[in-house]
Amino acid sequence: MSKAASRTDADFEAFYERHWKYVYRLCYTYMQSEADAEDCTEDVFVKVLTGDFSFADETHERKWLTVTAINLCKDRLKSYGRRNVDSLDVEDAPEIAAPVQEDYSYVREAVMALPPKLKDVIWLYYFDGYSTDEIAAVLGRPPSTVRNQMRDARNLLRETLGETFLL
Repeated sequence: MSKAASRTDADFEAFYERHWKYVYRLCYTYMQSEADAEDCTEDVFVKVLTGDFSFADETHERKWLTVTAINLCKDRLKSYGRRNVDSLDVEDAPEIAAPVQEDYSYVREAVMALPPKLKDVIWLYYFDGYSTDEIAAVLGRPPSTVRNQMRDARNLLRETLGETFLL
């Protein structure tokens, strides 16, 4: 995608169509709410639309979107944690819809329960198909650190899911 000044509506629409499902899915894994995931996804694409970004290729676009979406979700979750929950009346709060059950939802839940640094590498490796070197580049960590975090995450998942579940 070219710089914002020369970007057309058709360019942005094509960019959006190429990546919105991926960004939404990534945001949903962090936010655990359709509405919050939609908000975060929208914010990511607003950054692209209003920013002066130039991407070398589709891989560069996807890496930028990944880092931006993860950081935005983490920031939003931090701000949610800072809200004063005591002032809310539980009876007035809206009901939370039950999540859609998948065949392996317990695996996703176990991954989501990992510490953030471990969750990031597992998600990018298994769910998004990045190699450890690509994950290191995306997250700005040394490849050896990513491999160690993968090992630690797998060990935690084995403890959680049992020895019969092998990664």
